[in-house]
Amino acid sequence: MAIRHFALLMACFFMSACHTTSHRQDFQAPTNSLVVNAQFKHLTFFQEGKGERLHVYIEGDGRPFLNRFLIAKDPSPQNPLMLNLMMQDKSSSFYLGRPCYFTNSTPAMQDTQCTPTFWTSARYSEAVVNSMIAALRQHLSTHPHQGISLIGHSGGGTLAVLMAARMPEVDQVVTLAGNLDIVAWARLHRYTPLKYSLNPADLNLLHIKQLHFGGEKDDNIPPALSAAWLKSMEQAMHIIKDADHNCCWLMHWNHVLTQINQQMTP
Repeated sequence: MAIRHFALLMACFFMSACHTTSHRQDFQAPTNSLVVNAQFKHLTFFQEGKGERLHVYIEGDGRPFLNRFLIAKDPSPQNPLMLNLMMQDKSSSFYLGRPCYFTNSTPAMQDTQCTPTFWTSARYSEAVVNSMIAALRQHLSTHPHQGISLIGHSGGGTLAVLMAARMPEVDQVVTLAGNLDIVAWARLHRYTPLKYSLNPADLNLLHIKQLHFGGEKDDNIPPALSAAWLKSMEQAMHIIKDADHNCCWLMHWNHVLTQINQQMTP
């Protein structure tokens, strides 16, 4: 199936990542903001910037459950943190929406392949990872870049690591409060294991440059949760003071971006 890729309009709909509301603002996406691939639809946004590198932004898990036992009909986040962070980035950047996120909230965009499994137990499954890779590679086929950085928050960090392990063209992976050991995370919170999902802790990424950032006050994915895997990867967690899982990454983003860019500077 041919894939169509267009820019997402009106990012100003989204509010600061440190502010939450009781209801997510309805997202009115134009029909030209979809990437359509063989399995899932992906909402995307590309902004041209400086340099030849591409920064790929991947959102977190949003709101897959309304409470501990009730699955949400639409997992899309109330405030897309990664889109807000991307707006501060002067590099060429690509916001790669996850399968079933945003595409379920508007009738014209609905994806018939989506079932709640893909934002619950299979949120990091083979099908999801492969679809994300296919969508990114379609963008790269028409917008070639020299060097790819995958940047993901929370579950987006999980996907960034899983994608990087399968994409030779990716030479840097960056996680923000990333869920890098989904078994340890489920055990910590006494959640049902994500039995259809892949676990980054099972992978070896020694061949890829990495940066992992954790929030000092994060009790959802405490930085120490990934310590064993990071040690095996010869990596350390960079702690962001005064940050928790969602707040306040926007405040520290220029400093974090500097570290990301410096790591890839010859």
